[in-house]
Amino acid sequence: MADTDVTGSIRFSDGTSVPLENLAMTESASGLASTAVELQTDATFTVSAQSIGTYAQNKTITHAQILVQTSGSNAYVDRQGLPIAFIPICRAGVSNLGLQPLCKPVRLMPGDRIMVCNQANATRTSTFVACCSDGTERAFVATPSGAATSSLVDTVTGNSIGNTLQGKTITRAMMSSVDGILLTSGGGLTIVNAQGAVVGVLPATNPTLAQSQWIPFNTNIQLNFDAQVVTSA
Repeated sequence: MADTDVTGSIRFSDGTSVPLENLAMTESASGLASTAVELQTDATFTVSAQSIGTYAQNKTITHAQILVQTSGSNAYVDRQGLPIAFIPICRAGVSNLGLQPLCKPVRLMPGDRIMVCNQANATRTSTFVACCSDGTERAFVATPSGAATSSLVDTVTGNSIGNTLQGKTITRAMMSSVDGILLTSGGGLTIVNAQGAVVGVLPATNPTLAQSQWIPFNTNIQLNFDAQVVTSA
C-alpha cells in the first residue's frame, strides 16, 4: 500500500483548535482498526508532533474533520484500543461543511489518540459508523468484490452488528462507499433482523466526492441482526 498525505483539525469546547498532519500515512486495505495509523498534531504549530491526549489533556473535543489525499474509511478517537468517538472523513478539497460536531463531545485523557484508515481511490470498503443512545460508537466494514451481498463486521472485533450492539439503539449514523450506483441495497447499507426483514437503510456518501455527516437513524439492534451491502458488480 502507498503512503499518502492526511491532515485534519480539532476544535475544543474552549474555542481553541489544533491542526493535525501526517504526510506519509500508510493506506488501509480493509478499514479495520488493526490497520489504522495515528494522526498527530502538526509540529509546525505545536513544536513537536504529539498524540491528541498528550497535547490537549483534559480539553473537550466538540468538532473535528479529517482530510485524506485519496479516499478514507473511518477516523476516530482511540482510548485504550477502543473507538470512543468517530470523526467525519473525506478527500481534501471536497469538504463544504467545515468542522463537523462529534456525535458526543469527548474529554481527552492521556493516551488518547486520533486514528485514521485512509485508503486508495480504488479500494471499495463500505463503512457504516453507528452512534448509540448510551454513548457507544462503533464502525462496521466490508470490502465487496463483484456482484454479492457482503456483511459488515466490527472494525475492532470482527463481530456482526447484532453481536456488537445487541440491545442498543443507534440514534445517528454515517455510511460511506466509493461504489456509487453499484450499491443496489438502497444506495448504501441495509440492516436486517434475524428473520431477514429490513429494519434500517442508510444511503452512502462517496468520501472522494463529498463530506460525511451524522444522519438521524433510530434503529434498535438485537442479536443476529446483520448490516449488509448488496453490489451489482
